[in-house]
Amino acid sequence: MKSLLKLNTATAKAFFLIGIVNLYCQIGLGQQAPTSLANYFGAIRNGEQSSLPYQLLRQQGLLDDYIRVIDTNLSDSLSTVRKACYQSLDVMQKSSTAPAAKQQILALQLQGMADESPDIVGLSTQNLSSVPPSMFNASQKKTLIQTLDRQVAKKEVLIKMVGTLKDQSAAPALRQLSQPGNSAKVRWAAYLALSRLGDQTAINLVNNKVRGIEVNDDMVYDMAPSIIYTQQKQLYDYLVELLYSNEKNCESANPDQTNTINCAYRILELLAPQIVDFPIATTASGDLQTKSYQEALITAREWFSVHVDFQVKNTD
Repeated sequence: MKSLLKLNTATAKAFFLIGIVNLYCQIGLGQQAPTSLANYFGAIRNGEQSSLPYQLLRQQGLLDDYIRVIDTNLSDSLSTVRKACYQSLDVMQKSSTAPAAKQQILALQLQGMADESPDIVGLSTQNLSSVPPSMFNASQKKTLIQTLDRQVAKKEVLIKMVGTLKDQSAAPALRQLSQPGNSAKVRWAAYLALSRLGDQTAINLVNNKVRGIEVNDDMVYDMAPSIIYTQQKQLYDYLVELLYSNEKNCESANPDQTNTINCAYRILELLAPQIVDFPIATTASGDLQTKSYQEALITAREWFSVHVDFQVKNTD
């Protein structure tokens, strides 16, 4: 009986201690979870908070308040605070549905391109590259094009973003960036951007470049997306040609499958969502909506053999 009593006493003490620990943990978590965006930036300023308050930032009814708070903090002397502002704006831009709010957010995002911190400029460039080109007005396009003359972080991302704007006034700066003296990444991005603008010289250069590359995983995952970016049928024609190859030079996306596969399957995944009236759709993750990739490839080959004058979708 005594031993049972001792056991119960020990168990009770254990539960009491666990309860105390849980209480302190809850208090600690409560301190870490900001109850407002202003509190979040205050915590960042004090070095107490690092994770973004996604749940707060996605509350559509408070966007106007958040925009005002962020606008105030964008002039903070601490780059960590300004960086948190631009990270917050990116979340708000992607979750917002109101056109007016999205434009207000975009105006603040663009300020990051002139920030004194190279890290923030690079972050802003990356975030802005996910904004639909149609959202930028004439003045904002001009700002981005003028930035091409500066040495900025992620310059190649900026160049390709400018290419999507379809603004011919960017062509002279892009041609300058395609010349020797610039890095290989910058020159290639400039040729791709010029191709997207319809520059035939650039299109021919890209065409010659890609046709000289071995078709394997590197080509499929690095070069083929660059061709897709250009939205030029002349370059898409080469990808269509590759659909008729039966060489197995690519690794399967299935980690349990060790055998190599036909690279045409990966290329078809890239092409399918880009072609007008194409008979095979893709899922949100980029997979073909088909029970059999072999059958899908046969269907694609037959379709392209009939539709040699296929049209490329304009996604701008």
